[in-house]
Amino acid sequence: MRASECPNEKIPDHDDRQESCRYPGTDCYPDSLLDAMLSGLIFFDSEGIIFRTNTTARKDLHLADSVAGCKLGDVCSIDFRGSNILADLLSRFQDPAVTQVPLTQDALLCTKDGKVSFFAAGRISRLERGHFVFAYRNTVDEMTNESMINIALSVSKIFPWFYDFEQQTMIIDQRYFDYTGIPTKDRTMTLEAFAERLHPDDRAAMAHAFALQLSGVYYPHSVPFRLRRGDDTYEWFEGQSAYLGQLKNMPYRIVGICMSTQTHKDTEKALTIAKDKAEQSDRLKSAFLANMSHEIRTPLNAIVGFSNLLAGGDPDISEEEADEYAALISKNCDYLLTLVSDILDLSRFEAGSMEFCFTNQPLGHILSDIHGKYADRIPAGVRFNLLVPPHDIRIDTDALRLRQVMEHLVGNALKFTEKGHIDLGYSLTGDGKEVRLFVTDTGCGIPSDMTEKVFDRFYKIDSFKQGAGLGLSVCKTIIEGMGGRIAVSSQPGKGSRFTVRLPMKQQK
Repeated sequence: MRASECPNEKIPDHDDRQESCRYPGTDCYPDSLLDAMLSGLIFFDSEGIIFRTNTTARKDLHLADSVAGCKLGDVCSIDFRGSNILADLLSRFQDPAVTQVPLTQDALLCTKDGKVSFFAAGRISRLERGHFVFAYRNTVDEMTNESMINIALSVSKIFPWFYDFEQQTMIIDQRYFDYTGIPTKDRTMTLEAFAERLHPDDRAAMAHAFALQLSGVYYPHSVPFRLRRGDDTYEWFEGQSAYLGQLKNMPYRIVGICMSTQTHKDTEKALTIAKDKAEQSDRLKSAFLANMSHEIRTPLNAIVGFSNLLAGGDPDISEEEADEYAALISKNCDYLLTLVSDILDLSRFEAGSMEFCFTNQPLGHILSDIHGKYADRIPAGVRFNLLVPPHDIRIDTDALRLRQVMEHLVGNALKFTEKGHIDLGYSLTGDGKEVRLFVTDTGCGIPSDMTEKVFDRFYKIDSFKQGAGLGLSVCKTIIEGMGGRIAVSSQPGKGSRFTVRLPMKQQK
């Protein structure tokens, strides 16, 4: 039978052992030894004629019990990126100095009919007297498992490691060093170097867990810790390890993983903050609803009471008292109107229906009107100053909304200032792109830990002062809606300064 016509069927009265007798130097290996090997073995001569195989090779390639006499190229092929490279590998043995030719990485070993194919790792080696052996290992499951593990590790930021007792170092996945930015040359790190990068508060727990593993005590629990990265920032990780076997009362090897949990920590922190804010908001809303009845009833009682006095025509009421009653009615009407307006604005913000009408307005004229409106309401002992440049400036703004904000800031200053002065004014910023409006007072001031909270809804510094805790929150929303920002600086007992920054020109 010609080699090129060799079928993958059993050939009668012909076996590998008989063929091995024709090729001295290979019959020293008994069949039982070759068949016990997990790697596939195919022996062939310089002409490429197979003269012996083991059970693993025949099973992997679905060959008959004997393929002796067949040519290697007629039995199988080695495919790499769509090309059969078997002939190229064999041609390298034309150089007498070549003793081994490894398979190309990711090469596929296939049968000629294409029914069987699998990834293989191995080499073709030169034997004595012009004989060769093709030794390989089926790596399909190995490569599949490795790929799946690598995908899982990369997505979840899990980094495997093991402790080498000979070198007394930790050998860690290269991705760990790439991710953390910790410099390395050979993927190793001593226990001392690792401990030095742990947060001081986490070293004891990690040392305890690792000491137990070193002594052969199984420790199944994960250990959270903070690790100092290459840029000196700390990141949360979680480590877990186990020991493999024991040798002379010591673990043979310790293996483990460390996983970045910073994302979970950030999410947990954000949820905690959101929960705290929700609880605080719920408390403030409850206080707001309880306070709203009082805030509405107080001006209504004043309006109704003094209106009845004036309408009753009591002759004992002097003209001076009547004017005072009328002023009180007007003051409480204004407060009630402001309160209702704030509530309506709040509902508009929640519904997303707040609209702005931008026009070019003289800023000094707007502040002058506000100054004139509140000049008569200033208590004795308090000066009300209007601080504006000599030449008026025009800006693109919603005049109605801007008045609402500035009047509220002036009203707040009046509420908390009993002596000193209140300043209302504006100035240009250094680059001329923004205008800075301010209301400064010499009132009771705001504690430093409350300066940011004053812009929260329903928040009141002094629960005994009149107000629902909505005004500054509404002011902030309006200013941000106009492309600006509002801030406060204050010193308890010395006063406060509210600053509004608005762009000169609105971006279309």
